[in-house]
Amino acid sequence: MINTTLLISLISLTFLSIITPGPSNLIVMSSSALFGWRKTIPLFLGISSGSALMVSASVYGLGTIIEAWPWLLTGVKLFGAAWLTNMSIQFLKKGFSDNSQIQDAAQSNSIRPFRFYEGIFMQWANPKAIIVALTIAAAFIDVSDTPFQSLIIILGIFVIVGIPTASVWLFLGNLVNKMVTDKKYAKRFNLVMGVSILLTAVMILMA
Repeated sequence: MINTTLLISLISLTFLSIITPGPSNLIVMSSSALFGWRKTIPLFLGISSGSALMVSASVYGLGTIIEAWPWLLTGVKLFGAAWLTNMSIQFLKKGFSDNSQIQDAAQSNSIRPFRFYEGIFMQWANPKAIIVALTIAAAFIDVSDTPFQSLIIILGIFVIVGIPTASVWLFLGNLVNKMVTDKKYAKRFNLVMGVSILLTAVMILMA
């Protein structure tokens, strides 16, 4: 039997936790802005799959593992912050480069959209995603009669509510993509994204 009160709370929390800015949302938006939404779909699906796997692991004991070894979460924070800082530096370099260098860099084979598996790994280096998954697992384990049934409901809400909500960032980046094709706006965009991602890294360390 489904606990209706918990189900409504689960829907609300899923929406709010995904629509708010976070490392994954910023990366999806920036990828969509630079490469277009179609080329960002593998990353988007990878992040969604990584989130689903993390929620599943949380229902079946991830929280217990982190409680036993709290340094794991600290390690994730450091790794995630370092990774985002490196990404921020790449954006800032492009932002401070001249327009011809930006155009050459955009055509370089070294710059490509993230792949599906990278999206999965990205979530496991994202403290916000881990904390949200642990919170959902702990708060809504009793939404149904058994942990397995609760997990199916949680994942169902994630698919029905979470994925469409997250796609807002995908298409927001695609709107920016039209401006990035203009060299003047591309430079500004790279600077803004570099600073935004750097601030996200700082927020991760302070969390």
